Amino acid sequence: MRRLNIQDSAFLTVETDESPTHVAGLQILQLPPRYKGNFFQEMFDRFDLSAPPQAPFNLKLGGQLSKLELTPRWVEDKDFDLDYHIRFVRLPEPGTMEQLTALVSRLHGQRLDRAHPLWECYCIEGIEGNRVAQYIKIHHALVDGVAAMSILSSTLSRSARHRQDKGFWQMPVTRNKKVPVKAGPAPKRDMVSLALESLSQVAEGVNTTTRTVSELGGKLLRGGFHILSGDERDAPLPFQAPPTIFNTTICRHRRFGVATLPLTRIKDTGKNLDATVNDIVLAICAGALRKYLQVHKALPAKPLTTMCPVSVRPKDAEQEGNSISMIITTLATDVDDPLKRLEVIKRSSRAAKDKVNHLSREAATNYSLLLNAAVLATNAVGLGGTVPPPANLVISNVPGPREQLYVNGAKLVANYPMSVLVHSQALNITVTSYLDSIDFGLMADREVVPDVDLMADLVIEAAQELEDAFEKKMELQAFQAAEALAAHKRLKEAQAEAGKKKPARKKAAARKTTAKKKTAAKKATSKGPVAKTGGKRTARLEAKAKTAARRARKVAKQTPISEEATTTVPDPKLNGALQTLDVTTVTPETVVVTPAVETPAPDKPAEGYSTAAE
Repeated sequence: MRRLNIQDSAFLTVETDESPTHVAGLQILQLPPRYKGNFFQEMFDRFDLSAPPQAPFNLKLGGQLSKLELTPRWVEDKDFDLDYHIRFVRLPEPGTMEQLTALVSRLHGQRLDRAHPLWECYCIEGIEGNRVAQYIKIHHALVDGVAAMSILSSTLSRSARHRQDKGFWQMPVTRNKKVPVKAGPAPKRDMVSLALESLSQVAEGVNTTTRTVSELGGKLLRGGFHILSGDERDAPLPFQAPPTIFNTTICRHRRFGVATLPLTRIKDTGKNLDATVNDIVLAICAGALRKYLQVHKALPAKPLTTMCPVSVRPKDAEQEGNSISMIITTLATDVDDPLKRLEVIKRSSRAAKDKVNHLSREAATNYSLLLNAAVLATNAVGLGGTVPPPANLVISNVPGPREQLYVNGAKLVANYPMSVLVHSQALNITVTSYLDSIDFGLMADREVVPDVDLMADLVIEAAQELEDAFEKKMELQAFQAAEALAAHKRLKEAQAEAGKKKPARKKAAARKTTAKKKTAAKKATSKGPVAKTGGKRTARLEAKAKTAARRARKVAKQTPISEEATTTVPDPKLNGALQTLDVTTVTPETVVVTPAVETPAPDKPAEGYSTAAE
């Protein structure tokens, strides 16, 4: 016997016909080539049905309020009926994917019978493309998404040749060896012991809740201060989501849509944009939601917010019950640019994870219960939709197996998750990875979101939009880099050309300077040294004139002067120093030269000789 913890009990307490709280998985199997036969019937014929079922598949609810048991417990079903849990269905031709999703949508809206272990398996044949499918649903009180994925992985084979001799309900679930859990019949006890145990369980739950509220109080208060300081986008508080068409009451009928993307594309996009796979998933969902609300002209001005489950289960712990917490992050649906929207989501997601990482495991687990307490309480009393939700919707990302898996030779090609809807949250998106694909399961209320297939198509478009935005950014950066390189090249060429012209200009300037210097030197030479040289020449001429005058006087003394006319002959060599030279024409034997300079008066000639004046 095992008592349910507070979180497990909550999924049972708040369950209604409009809001069943089970989860499911739709596995698509590709049959071997040229296979002709009844695949599931042949598989069950090989099973050893005498082997007993294993927990949690053999557990049903125990406890009676008449015996003062206030909290439920799991007990082993001694009358386990496999035929009740296994159902066989065949689709009518042509067996399209639309027919398959319509079938599982109806099945998912039906509650599980609490008189039996809370799980069912539908084996579906007649799918086009030589395929079959398994739809397995199990109550959320038994397992969470991570535990369900672990159970699925342990029951499948990694070899196409392997043939199983047991069903998945007969496979033992991985447990923590330090804390073994065995299901068995409840021991007989009196009413007092049952009441004391039940009260002890309730008291433990109250204490746990008190500790959780105390631990969360300071963090929520700080979160409020962040909002007051303008940090609301990075750390949105619960119950601050804008009203949308998804946040209303729901009915018991469902619509289910699927979408598949290559995981390598998601990882490459995340690597290029420095984002995690979960960041890219949130960004894709945000893009699809924004487009869907725009189509219906219902996009609010404020950004949508989402709750994201986070597993806090320790490693090697038993894969039963729930061990999850919640973070709230913005979807930035008010941002038009996909890349800017992703940056906002990244900051918000990291801030939310940091808050949860600083909580104890106990507080983190109960935090999600506290977030949904008001909504779940109104669901339980039939007043669903009257209280605003903590966030607009839940988006969950559950990692799956990365290797190729088989079921008795049939290849597992897709694994679509299906989750829970509650009042005020008429849409849930759950994502799981498998091999090289990532599968989106969109669960919606039939009346609120009748065209869920449109949203599934928008998921594919949003992923392409994000990739295209990145490619445009790279192209723009490449163009800008090319432009910058060309501008740098032009600058270098201009600098080189300027460098060539500069020496020529220097040489021309040097030549001009040299010419100016020569001109100045010539001017200086003509004004200074030339005048000086002219004075020396004049002195020499004067000396020669004096010498010539002395010679003339001597000749005059010795030779008589003829009466001839005199002629004045300028001498240019005197350069202004001598104005004229008086040259007297005499007979061939006698020539008298009279200088125009002051010379000493000649001696008086002797008698019998006439003077030059005469």
